[in-house]
Amino acid sequence: MPREVVKGAKFSFKCQRSGVCCSSGPNVTLTSYDICRIAKYMNVDWRELVGKYVNAVVADHIPVPFLRGERDRCVFLVKVNGLPSCSIYPARPMRCRLFPFIPYGPKVLDKMYVSSICPGVGKGGEIDPPWGDLEKYSEEVSDHYRRLYDFIFNKGYEPIKALEEVTDTVCKEISEL
Repeated sequence: MPREVVKGAKFSFKCQRSGVCCSSGPNVTLTSYDICRIAKYMNVDWRELVGKYVNAVVADHIPVPFLRGERDRCVFLVKVNGLPSCSIYPARPMRCRLFPFIPYGPKVLDKMYVSSICPGVGKGGEIDPPWGDLEKYSEEVSDHYRRLYDFIFNKGYEPIKALEEVTDTVCKEISEL
């Protein structure tokens, strides 16, 4: 049974800078929000990320974008002073921001699973899990898939074209903030 933490409880955690989170696979799924934040941070159009950093797979008409990996490690994992580091840390995907906590589902906001592979779990002082990040992730993932559903099932778009339209829209909205 996976370990879990509930809202209101403290949790013992201290990042060990092991890089296990970024080198254990499978690849991290993304929302259009994640893609737009990464592109903005890298100062490129989001389309320049496709193929090199981001891929998508279509499952039952739903496109699922994800970060590319290289030999079971994230494409953005680098070494800085001999330690694993994220080269896009300020713009890292919401799933990465949450780790070692793993959402139950997009509408479950009062508990999360805890990764069994993270060496920082049980180390250090007690912290409040990232409940605010969980709420933001929930909003973004729900909106991302709601928009995709509308384009695919209501407007008749091909799945990858729907993903492109949603990502264009989200990137435009983010740039206007």
